[in-house]
Amino acid sequence: MTNSERSPREPGIAGAIREAIRAGGRTGRDMDGRERRCISFRDYMAICLYDPAYGYYRGPEKVRVGREGDFYTSSYIGDVLGERLGAYARGLAAERFGRAETVELVDWGGGTGRLAKQMLGGWNAAAEAAGAGETGTGEAGAAAFEGPRVRVTVVDDDPAHRREAETRLAAEIAAGAARVLSAAEAEAQPWRERPVVVVANELLDAMPVHRVVLRGGRLREWAVAWDDESGRPVPCAAEPSTPRLAETMARSGIRLREGQTAEIGLEAADWIASLAGKLGRAIVAVVDYGDEAEELTAGHRMAGTLLCYRRHVASGDPFEAPGEQDITAHVDFTSVRAAAEAAGWSALWYGTQKRFLVEAGVLERLAEHAFADLFHPVARTNRAIRQLLLSDGMSELFKVLVLAKG
Repeated sequence: MTNSERSPREPGIAGAIREAIRAGGRTGRDMDGRERRCISFRDYMAICLYDPAYGYYRGPEKVRVGREGDFYTSSYIGDVLGERLGAYARGLAAERFGRAETVELVDWGGGTGRLAKQMLGGWNAAAEAAGAGETGTGEAGAAAFEGPRVRVTVVDDDPAHRREAETRLAAEIAAGAARVLSAAEAEAQPWRERPVVVVANELLDAMPVHRVVLRGGRLREWAVAWDDESGRPVPCAAEPSTPRLAETMARSGIRLREGQTAEIGLEAADWIASLAGKLGRAIVAVVDYGDEAEELTAGHRMAGTLLCYRRHVASGDPFEAPGEQDITAHVDFTSVRAAAEAAGWSALWYGTQKRFLVEAGVLERLAEHAFADLFHPVARTNRAIRQLLLSDGMSELFKVLVLAKG
């Protein structure tokens, strides 16, 4: 038995990858033209990120986000984005669901509850402002104002994340205004019983993607084999694992150049479509980095958009340190929107995060101040707003897609 045909008892992420290759039965050709057993890149990425024992998001507890982790998310750049999302969600919920409803505000893939707490604060602040505006009596008027009430739900599959979310939202949970669920628990919820607002912030980019390439005028799929000599995974090319790859490309108008690689996010499209069957009256806000398919497959993107992050260093090598680095790809909003509309969603808004924040009133949060303390709350808020709107073009790279049904 070769090393690639291992005993299921072989430990570690390498063992999980090699077992999948052995069990899969697919073959492809490596860069030297040798035939090898392989699995699709999508399956390799799923193991690296989500293997129950050794995956990046499932392995031993470790810090992934923030200064001590591998990357930042927008909820770590102050409270501004979360607060604006919460205020926006409340306004849209009042418009579409009415003022007497209790709305479920769901942060799917919500991690440690940081964004959920920020959104709840934004929702409640908007409710107070609306009350004061309608009655002219300030906070007392806010209490009298009849608007949509809210319960926030954090959905995450990482037990450590859920524990931290429960601690962060302990007061809200005790008051019945929040709860924390695993994905399996969330799937079993009777979501149709009340209106729901789902926020998916940097969720779709973490879903495994297929990678395709045009070689010799033929569509091929990037796959992954195991090289015993180097002791690491290596790329190879194989026949497409599913006709959906070519179908999605045709639907999105993707025409690859010879030698060009692109990512096809079937799981992201499937997830957004599946929500339509779970939810009744609902709004979904997708916030993620990505673009239209035409831009993602333009001539300057011959190698696709796949990136890996480890200790805040970006890399294009997904075969280095499997299970120890994040692997991500830009979201194809053309494909996601098409899948959503085919499932019954209507697109209400789409644009850059910068435009969303400006239209949601973020500039009103900027305040003049003369504080010498750079860590004064006003100074920190101003700095967060500028960072979200101006830094490194990220505010243009991130997009917001708002969908509704019912």
